[in-house]
Amino acid sequence: MFTPAQKRILIIFLSLFFGFLLSLLFPPQSKSDDSRILFDSQGKLLRVWLNKDEQYKFPKSEKISAKYKIAVLHFEDKRFNWHFGIDPAAVLRAVKQNAQAGGIESGASTITMQVARLKNPSSRTFFAKLRETHTALRMELWQSKDEIFAEYASLAPMGGNVVGAETACWRFFGHGSEEITWAQAALLALLPNRPSALNLKKEREKLLERRNNLLKSLAKAGHIDAETLGSALQEPLPVANANWRFKTPHYAEAVFSLFPNQILHGTIDGKVQEQLERIAKNHGQKIREYSNVNISVIITETQTGKIRGYLGSLEYYDTLSKGMIDGVRARRSTGSILKPFLYALAIERGPYTPESLVEDVPTWFRGFSPYNADKSFCGILPLSEALSRSLNVPSVRILSEYGVGDFHFWLENAGLGGLFRLPEYYGLSLVLGGGEASLMELVPLYSMLMNNGKRTELQWIEGNVSQRNEQLLRKWTAYYAREILTSVVRPDFEQYYLQFNNQIPVAWKTGTSYGSRDAWAIGVNAQWTIGVWLGNFAGGSVANLSGSSAAAPLLFSLFNNLSAHSKDLWKGEPDADFEDVEICELSGYRAKPICPHKKSVSLPINRNNQACSFHKETIISKSGGFAVCSLCWNVEDTLRIVEEHYTPAVRNQLRRIGREPKAETFHNPHCPAKKTETLFSITYPENGARLFLPSKDALSEMGFVATAAHKERDAELQWFLNGTFLGVTRGEHKMAVSVGTGEHRIGVQDLLGVYLEARFRVRSR
Repeated sequence: MFTPAQKRILIIFLSLFFGFLLSLLFPPQSKSDDSRILFDSQGKLLRVWLNKDEQYKFPKSEKISAKYKIAVLHFEDKRFNWHFGIDPAAVLRAVKQNAQAGGIESGASTITMQVARLKNPSSRTFFAKLRETHTALRMELWQSKDEIFAEYASLAPMGGNVVGAETACWRFFGHGSEEITWAQAALLALLPNRPSALNLKKEREKLLERRNNLLKSLAKAGHIDAETLGSALQEPLPVANANWRFKTPHYAEAVFSLFPNQILHGTIDGKVQEQLERIAKNHGQKIREYSNVNISVIITETQTGKIRGYLGSLEYYDTLSKGMIDGVRARRSTGSILKPFLYALAIERGPYTPESLVEDVPTWFRGFSPYNADKSFCGILPLSEALSRSLNVPSVRILSEYGVGDFHFWLENAGLGGLFRLPEYYGLSLVLGGGEASLMELVPLYSMLMNNGKRTELQWIEGNVSQRNEQLLRKWTAYYAREILTSVVRPDFEQYYLQFNNQIPVAWKTGTSYGSRDAWAIGVNAQWTIGVWLGNFAGGSVANLSGSSAAAPLLFSLFNNLSAHSKDLWKGEPDADFEDVEICELSGYRAKPICPHKKSVSLPINRNNQACSFHKETIISKSGGFAVCSLCWNVEDTLRIVEEHYTPAVRNQLRRIGREPKAETFHNPHCPAKKTETLFSITYPENGARLFLPSKDALSEMGFVATAAHKERDAELQWFLNGTFLGVTRGEHKMAVSVGTGEHRIGVQDLLGVYLEARFRVRSR
């Protein structure tokens, strides 16, 4: 019989024993704080991030190198595949050795027990050992040997803040564990034994000796042959302070912020990236001889949107040039880089065609007076030429007709997230750089031109195919836009022509922001879409910086080096969604019956096809040469003719540059109906203008120059201000005007008595 005290002890013992057995029925919990990993498209490491414990630790994988596993088990736990988490033979050996030494001389930890300790590290006490033993038994009960070893491989300390065999392989050898040699496997097996004292920075000679001893032991056990042993013994230890081979830091940071995945397989192509960095560095060295600028580039596959090359700045660690800023994602003034999409939309809606004539004359749009980059005007030219020459005045005129609100809405829908203000804030300057965008946003729009108007989102990681593939332009609209952009005059640098093969087709556009702060060049063919930006990350002006001189040469160097001549690099005409329209060869608008020369072109369906206004039929007097009507003609003396018709402003500008067309026939001045035509126009100020003019003091009058245009070369115009005569102009119609603040009227009258007037308001600045 047991005494009451003995019964209590027995009950406690049995409770603990059965509790211990019951606990084995529950699988051990496993949690791990792993680093996030980024590989390129070929499986090369681009970046590994520190985990919350400030360690580098690759996630667990059961794809363990056979060499590494053999080396570890041979060194640490030869009976790992046979014991149940506790090795009785190792325990007896340790007890005997420790008893003989009179202290702890040897341990009996198995691989399983080491995993238990690494998962829950604590001081080396008897109770800690019991907990490790208990955890080891649970692991053996619930996990396979392969799973247990995989945990060991991912948790083994390799010195410093490097944890796990896979991590150590990439850190010390620059490749994954599947590529390790026997010498590397032996080294990795040794490092966890005493990682704080015996590592690649301390006791290197001793570590090398121990590694070689392990290799000899492996050979003796029959795991490696004599030849392999000989070459393994000659292999040096890796560099002690080997740094991570981090690449594309800006791309890695972008991916880290966009995707939550633990292991990321990026779309970067190592070979493309290498060429990009080399070419950009060479270009940057030449540019920096006369200006301190940075360079950002993104290279994508046109059809898939996969990012194959990415350069946020010339040098990530260049603090002087703010190299850590990612210029690919930074939004900057767009300059002229958005013009192709406005022209495409104008063609899509109508009445414009690629051959339509557009005016390029001094124009004021409610106080906004755009100028072309060279401060000159062409008078009138085809829309395609206006785009290929990137003229500002025709672009603003087209935007004024198309509507700032509509263009702003389209750009927002196309992915330009920086246009968050109302359209009225940007106004007509939106197409000249009034808004901001990034290379990341702009490059997909240029890819769209080659993808028949369908936007393809950027693909940052493999397998993450975006579902947003919107049809933003019609097929024929995209076709015309890319065809026009192939006619842009390419950089006229001798070294460029020596390098670039003109057989590589590219639709491209440059842009330069106000004050020469940003230089853009973006190009596309069927294989690549490449975007280049040059500028100062501080936002300051850079002397002589322009898209054509600074960014375009780099763009074409990249196309030359990357484009595959064996591939089809261009797309022809679409085969659907069009109609044939007969247009006037002179004006480019839908031909009227009286247009003398016509031709058929394919245009997007369901658009506004406005009739030509540049030809008009006139009845003239054969004897007098005047245009006549039923009130002033002699029917037998009449003749019907077709004449070209231009506005006074256009004819005046063409006259200035020596391209004045044949004079138009004016109406009989003696006609009883006194029929008159609009032979002249007031070009500045426009009716309803608000002028902000400088003055010396509050009482001073303010001055400006009013201008007019007349169809006749030597016409005479009389000028009036608020009904008061100012003077007369002939040929060149400019009149100096002095006014005070308030409402005013400027009037102009020709010798036939035709009077035009513009009302305007003046405010002091």
